[in-house]
Amino acid sequence: MRLKFSRFIDNIIPLCFLLLASVTPLIFSTKNSEIFEIPKMHFVYLISIILLFATLAKNLLSGKIQFPKSWLFAILVMFILAQIISSVFSVDKFTSVFGYPSRLNGGLLSQISYLIIFTTALVNLNVSKAKKIIMAAVLSSLAVSLWGIPGYFGQDPNCFVLTGKLNSSCWQKEFDPTLRIFSTIGQPNWLASYLALTLPLSITFALIYTNKRLKIFLIATSLIIFTALVMTNSRAGIIAIAVAFSSLLILDRLRLLKKKSKELVILGLGFILITLIFGTTLFSRVSELFVTSGKQNLPQDITSQTQQASPKPGGTESGIIRLIVWKGAIKAFWQRPILGWGPETFAYAYYQNRPAEHNKTTEWNFFYNKAHNEFLNYLTTSGIFGIILYISFIALVIYQLLRKSSPLISKTIAAAAIGYLTGLFFGFSVVVTQVLFFLLFASGLVLMENQKFTTINLPKNRIFLDFLLFITGLMFFISLSFPLKLYFADLFYSRAGDLASYNLNKAVSSYQDAINTFPNKNPFYFSNYAYTLAIFAQNQDDNKITTDFAQKADLWAKQAQTLSPNNIIVLRRVANAYLLISDLDNTYQKTAQDTADKIVSLAPTDPQSYLTLAKIQAGIGNNQKAKKAVETALQLKPDYTEALELLDQLNKLIVDSQSR
Repeated sequence: MRLKFSRFIDNIIPLCFLLLASVTPLIFSTKNSEIFEIPKMHFVYLISIILLFATLAKNLLSGKIQFPKSWLFAILVMFILAQIISSVFSVDKFTSVFGYPSRLNGGLLSQISYLIIFTTALVNLNVSKAKKIIMAAVLSSLAVSLWGIPGYFGQDPNCFVLTGKLNSSCWQKEFDPTLRIFSTIGQPNWLASYLALTLPLSITFALIYTNKRLKIFLIATSLIIFTALVMTNSRAGIIAIAVAFSSLLILDRLRLLKKKSKELVILGLGFILITLIFGTTLFSRVSELFVTSGKQNLPQDITSQTQQASPKPGGTESGIIRLIVWKGAIKAFWQRPILGWGPETFAYAYYQNRPAEHNKTTEWNFFYNKAHNEFLNYLTTSGIFGIILYISFIALVIYQLLRKSSPLISKTIAAAAIGYLTGLFFGFSVVVTQVLFFLLFASGLVLMENQKFTTINLPKNRIFLDFLLFITGLMFFISLSFPLKLYFADLFYSRAGDLASYNLNKAVSSYQDAINTFPNKNPFYFSNYAYTLAIFAQNQDDNKITTDFAQKADLWAKQAQTLSPNNIIVLRRVANAYLLISDLDNTYQKTAQDTADKIVSLAPTDPQSYLTLAKIQAGIGNNQKAKKAVETALQLKPDYTEALELLDQLNKLIVDSQSR
């Protein structure tokens, strides 16, 4: 029995790594609150738990516990400890632990998952298995590319899944895949980062394999992946792959150019032809880097969320916007330089330090939850300790991969990482890239066959070991419920949001299911539930029911505020809830006003904060104070259409009241 179980464990562990490399990039779900990132992260949680307990079981069956004996492992553990401490002192603990609600990657739970993946890969993989994982990553990127390329021609498979029609009409204009494909990854820049990690590996495999059919297949694979990369029209992606390939040639001392000139000529000519055919828009975007006026129309960035279209025509050049965001990020860092604001809290840190010139851009009302620079993001959210440990870990791994005795694949992984990190200077990591990043690092180190491990021998008592094995199995099943609860809670939450527009009764029920299913108190769920209850209260004819639901809205709103008093997203929804119920019962007017004042303090340069305050002041009859708030909003943004309309209404009300 023990022998069969041991064999099962030996089979399940490499299978988990193959699933991470091949399946994670392909996962997306139309049932979740976010299509791409959330289901991927839930899958990673699930697999990391299986890997952790399968490795523990394997150690118990062998009678010894092993873990890597190296500085890079120690530094990664210290980085996670720094993240834990930063989370304890975070400006919003929930976000720091669970991650930003529509992203999840970067939260403490995700970082722990990556630690598990990296460590268990070092402990369990051998050279043969590591090569299979790297090849699985290449083949998966081929599948992702083939899925995304048809979208460039208006035949997006994602739309077929969403609507049953093979076209691109299921996406809004700013997300049009005919302009920039995003496949199953969710955003063009994310797709480009992912492909920039895998393309160098595909090229290296095409160069080193001697089997003619396999070589032709891998050359074709490289050309297809590059085609998808060009179709993303991502400047950061092109910079990343250029840096990666240049680094590889330098690190290999140009031996590839001498030994594999034929294959490289074929690939080079193919890349040039593909760029000439499909790179027109990309060339145009590159030229915009040198245009400071920013008057060209650009597709809006999927990573940002807007509530209202800007009245200004055209689009501010993204490089200009990044500089503004970086300025705010640096200012936020100096306020909390040691431990940062807490993992994944950039949105809250930025809005307290948002430069006023952001209001002059066409993305003035986009919600920036990332610094659009991975390193500034860590600097702001994790402080000086976090960023030093993170960079030290990466630098040490790359140094290890570049030793003279390193195989070409390990050097390729190092070169791909250098290119990927260069691209992240203009962007940020997501689930699929981080999973692949840590998997490739571990695989590259395994290929070098020089890893050392610390071994702890367990007592040779079979009853004792069987007891530990039983406890491990019990903990596994308990832990397994965690990602399942997260997944189903998100399904209920997504369903509630969909129902809220046409069936408030069912929406309220779904929010209750989401709250009860989520493994912790979730302020985002609470605030949205409070807002839905407030809408429900406004739509009732029975005064008793109205009062009951208004009280429930107040109860959940207060809980949301208590859990996340500095979370501007939560407070905005809470403020909207109080705006509705204060219209029904004036006892809530003071709370509504206090909430709006808190929002202004958390986002003092955001015109929307003052508009929210003005609406609440107007709702409780303080027209003069409302007018003052609107005027402040217009000082920050003179062309704010909604504020101008409200000011006009307030002026009429004030004149009417004075004439009576």
